[in-house]
Amino acid sequence: MRILFILPSLRLGGLERAQVALANALVSRGYKVTIIILSNTNDLKDELDSRVEVIYKPDKPHKFMKSVPYIRHKLYDDGMWETRATPKTLYKYYVGNKKYDVEIGFFRGLSVKIISGSTNKDSRKIAWVHSDFKHCGGVTNNFKSLEDTKYAYSKYQKIVCVSKQAEDSFNEIIGFHDKTTVIYNMLPTDRILEKSKETIDIKKEKFTILSVGHSINVKGFDRLLEAVKRLNGDGFDFDLWLVGYGEDEDKLKEYAKENKLNNVKFLGFQKNPYKYMKNADLYVCSSRYEGFNLTVAEALFLETPVISTDCTGPREILADGKYGVLVDNSTEGLYNGIYSILKNKGLLDTYKNKAILRKPFFDERKILGEIETLLQG
Repeated sequence: MRILFILPSLRLGGLERAQVALANALVSRGYKVTIIILSNTNDLKDELDSRVEVIYKPDKPHKFMKSVPYIRHKLYDDGMWETRATPKTLYKYYVGNKKYDVEIGFFRGLSVKIISGSTNKDSRKIAWVHSDFKHCGGVTNNFKSLEDTKYAYSKYQKIVCVSKQAEDSFNEIIGFHDKTTVIYNMLPTDRILEKSKETIDIKKEKFTILSVGHSINVKGFDRLLEAVKRLNGDGFDFDLWLVGYGEDEDKLKEYAKENKLNNVKFLGFQKNPYKYMKNADLYVCSSRYEGFNLTVAEALFLETPVISTDCTGPREILADGKYGVLVDNSTEGLYNGIYSILKNKGLLDTYKNKAILRKPFFDERKILGEIETLLQG
């Protein structure tokens, strides 16, 4: 069986790591997997099995309008050919005449629009929903309207949501209750365990909190730093390791500098976050919204206690707070949650034991079996 995935890039992120884990698992089972990426960001390409074919397809160049962006804006629907073009035109450009048995739009927006224009009548078409459509931006990216977005999803046989809450939000905004199903993101558990044993390149000197993700607004690192500032004022002695990079990185560093948050360590881009998860005392997810949040699952699997804001994904992973601490989705919530642990570190053993009890939830074979059933129709 030949399977095509289309997604924005292979940058270091939860969506992309989920793609790598799934592609590697499928080729190990004998499937032929091709990934088309729309941006030439290949942070994770080396993590892919060599049998996975990766194709970078750049934006179609604009012949005459490159030097006059204002006119492009007026004439070309914010300058994007992909927005003006029909799904069939996009499919012809990005996929062409190659034939696949299953075609998957692995992210919202352009990926979904391209596959919705498939001229391959024999392929099974599947869309993946990684976000909470009620709260995330970009639902209609590269579509002219919400109605065009809904029409694109109507072309799919199945729509996979990575959490029940993500499914509920998708059905409320887009619809198609009869097509949606929930399959959680798969963790490459053997690889995570192996990578977690590597030596960290920072000295662990005190109680350590870790958070991993892109430095963008949705991840809520600004709120986490505000909470750290208050906790420092309370006299607690701890470090916060932030792993990741992104557009807000400089702003976050400036805030830390201005407020003398010397206990915040910006570790930047790291291909292997697992070694930090294994060595941290507490993992914190500060997100404003999520679809699944792979890092919460990974931290639990590595038996690191977790505090998370109450948002889509983490609520289900933590089973409404049974396996970790769910806090109000705010700066105050993060402050109170971390305060409770720092004030009573004996709670860590309790939540560590709960993390161990949650391990069966991440059964790689079970999730892969669900995906194979989906692919085969």
